[in-house]
Amino acid sequence: MGYIDYLMNRRTILRQLPFLAGIPTVLSELNFSTLDHNQMDWDRVKQAFPISSWEKLHLNSGSAGVMPIPVQDYVIEAINYMNRKAPYEVWNEWQEIKQSNLLRLREMLGAPERSIQVVRNTTEALNMIITGLQLNSKDEIIISNNAYPFAVNAWLNRAQRDDLNIKKIEYILPLSDDKIIQQYKAAITPQTRVIHITHMTHQQGHIQPVEKLIKLARQHNIKVVVDGAHCVGQIPLDLIKSDMDYYASSLHKWLNAPHGTGLIYVRPELVGSLYNHPSSYPEATDQIEKFEHIGTRAFHQEIGIHAALDFHDNIGLINKMERLQSLKEYWAGALQALSKVQLHTDLNAQYSGAIATISVDGYRAQQLVKLLDQEYNIHIKGVSGKWGSGLRMSVNIFHDFADMDRFIAAISDIAA
Repeated sequence: MGYIDYLMNRRTILRQLPFLAGIPTVLSELNFSTLDHNQMDWDRVKQAFPISSWEKLHLNSGSAGVMPIPVQDYVIEAINYMNRKAPYEVWNEWQEIKQSNLLRLREMLGAPERSIQVVRNTTEALNMIITGLQLNSKDEIIISNNAYPFAVNAWLNRAQRDDLNIKKIEYILPLSDDKIIQQYKAAITPQTRVIHITHMTHQQGHIQPVEKLIKLARQHNIKVVVDGAHCVGQIPLDLIKSDMDYYASSLHKWLNAPHGTGLIYVRPELVGSLYNHPSSYPEATDQIEKFEHIGTRAFHQEIGIHAALDFHDNIGLINKMERLQSLKEYWAGALQALSKVQLHTDLNAQYSGAIATISVDGYRAQQLVKLLDQEYNIHIKGVSGKWGSGLRMSVNIFHDFADMDRFIAAISDIAA
């Protein structure tokens, strides 16, 4: 069956396949992962996303991703099924799918058994880690100005509650790995207990040297908390090889999973180092499952991860990475030639993925956002920091080069 035929007949397929046999395996008839990214039919991939037919050009996947049609249909069918029975009876029936999802996520991320739990987003995972770490009065935590604001808030609230010291270091990206490491190294004191690192920064999309920083922390017996909100589904990860302590990420961004899905990773021997989730069983101290006791939630969303993993696997991470890089290099390369446009992201694939940030002389971020929305039907995110104020551009696999030309033309017009 061709991909377009799948889209045309997807609801018939959903009805014909037994739901509890795993719900339909999406894209099973077409495996793009065996193709080079230049051989891919990216037009067909684009057609899988309803967002591609929106009158606005959506360039803000960094805030939240969108589901392709196969994942959307999977979730809708799951909702229908769950509401034909008692919801918790259905959730019990879905445990095999849930465990399969966890196994596939572990394989994808190079994570050991009993180290990952699905939560609702990166912020929730970070809150579990930040509030759960067993720290003492006057212990010191190092964060940077490139950390996500809500993660910073979590640390400030924890510090206020437990008399901790927050040391904030500041540096402007892009910056070399060595200079970033020097910033953290200079900040470490005998009181430092935790370093908080953003793997791929939310403003400029800069990929920071996490593994090197972890090695630095190990020399001082310091734990490392990593905010990986933008990484799962966008760049390769090997959490064991990286010697990761604590990692938080969202699945709804770059894995195109249902909204309200994310994950918490804790190195197995460190699970007991975090206080139990308030509603977990007291005896679950060393069990990663202690982080799933949050009550009734959108079970169908969590189960929908299955379809998102199918969709992702059938495209292939390397194909996806190369596509995102080529789109980013195309639009950024064109705009770099304009004298009034400044690029604030290193385009090298080692230092950035799908996200890059620009500023336009004479315009603040929100002016540009409003102008692009009202005059050019382009939806984008405005960001600002020590580097300045501008636009965070997030390309995705539902974009093509015609979309990039549309953005290039709009910015060129504004910057003329």
